[in-house]
Amino acid sequence: MLSQEKPSMRLFVKTLAVACLISSSIVVAQPAAKPDTKPSQPAKESAAQSLGAVRPSNLVLLQLGISAFTGSPQAGGMAELIQNDMALADIATRPTNTAAAAAAIAADNAAGSVALDGWIAAGVNYALRGNVTGDTLQVELYDIASKARILGKSYSGFTDPQARRYAHRVADDVMKAIGNTPGIFASQICYVTDKRGGTKEVIVMDADGGGARQLTNENALVAMPCWGKNGTEVFYTSYRDNNPDLYGMTLAGRRFEVSRRPGLNTSPSWNEAIGRLAVTLAKDGNTEIYSMSREGRDLTRFTNSPGTDTAPEWSPDGTRVAFTSDRDGQPGIFIMSAGGGSAQRITGAGYYDSPSWSPDGRRLAYVAREAGEFNLYMIDISAASAPAIQLTRGARDNMDPSWGPSSKHLIFASNRAGAREIYMMNVDTKQAKQLTRGANALTPEWGPIMP
Repeated sequence: MLSQEKPSMRLFVKTLAVACLISSSIVVAQPAAKPDTKPSQPAKESAAQSLGAVRPSNLVLLQLGISAFTGSPQAGGMAELIQNDMALADIATRPTNTAAAAAAIAADNAAGSVALDGWIAAGVNYALRGNVTGDTLQVELYDIASKARILGKSYSGFTDPQARRYAHRVADDVMKAIGNTPGIFASQICYVTDKRGGTKEVIVMDADGGGARQLTNENALVAMPCWGKNGTEVFYTSYRDNNPDLYGMTLAGRRFEVSRRPGLNTSPSWNEAIGRLAVTLAKDGNTEIYSMSREGRDLTRFTNSPGTDTAPEWSPDGTRVAFTSDRDGQPGIFIMSAGGGSAQRITGAGYYDSPSWSPDGRRLAYVAREAGEFNLYMIDISAASAPAIQLTRGARDNMDPSWGPSSKHLIFASNRAGAREIYMMNVDTKQAKQLTRGANALTPEWGPIMP
């Protein structure tokens, strides 16, 4: 039975405590021990660093100038979307010399091409221009220092209603060209939000926080969504029939049953490489980790411990599973082979939960409870004895990390601004950027790049 006196356990046994999902308040719990792999304390933060992480002092972001895209009614707004994407990802900023940038844009428009001299005067590092002809969007990106075109690409099938989608695709290509970083914006995010009457539903939105729409219509408690099958469907737990059952929903709106076994059916994690789910089940009384097919068949049991095992997370290649367990007394992060065998605890003394594996397989992000707050950490599991790196600090509760396709960006839920919202962070700069407003969001999950 979950004690309501320790709401910090809300994170660890979120699969067990419905009351913690519907509560909008958090009572401060007694602090747990600090992580034994905690990095050294940084220098004192300035007011500009108040979002809960320390920005590297030697970081200088690139400046990107973008002329208004031309050739269709909706193309004109694409430059702003791309500029916002670059800022969210901490890849590039707007020109600081706004007057010179405006003159450069005017010169671009007059010439019908990138006017390099104007952008040199504006002091930017790169300049981007786009034009639509028929159903083809053409873009050019120039490195101003070398005056070389580093990206020239045509995107076919353009229509005005799809302008937002195409803007994100261009942003991803710009990220690759100037930041040597895989793109993240031609993807989507799903999360759970509160609805009237105490119910919850799954919401799907673009990676920049726009284009949000309700996916499910359960009219019940819904929890822990995850992406499946090439980002075309979402798995989630629903209490619609008074039991935590596991369902799937295609983005086209087709709902299908996955697992309705007695007790818990929750915390799904889909692995595209092997086409299987890892889930938490309590069909035999205790909470254990299993794998199953997309349809809920071909069940394989992974764990067998007297403790509570939950929150499974596949490694990208499907050979290992990370999960949370309190088998040693306090919740910690464990990793085990998908082929069986013993599990290894990778976190030290303290309270840890919600592992998330980066798509490149190198790092795990997770949550640590310390001093009455939940903070995000990451650790390089590809390196022996690598220290944990703290990502958030002094910003109330930061929970449920999920990596983006780049393996350099993650999203998480935080109540740092009051209500729970979703934030994006570049783990190199450690700056949190708010994606949602008024969402009261829980358990976000970042999907793959869409075709």
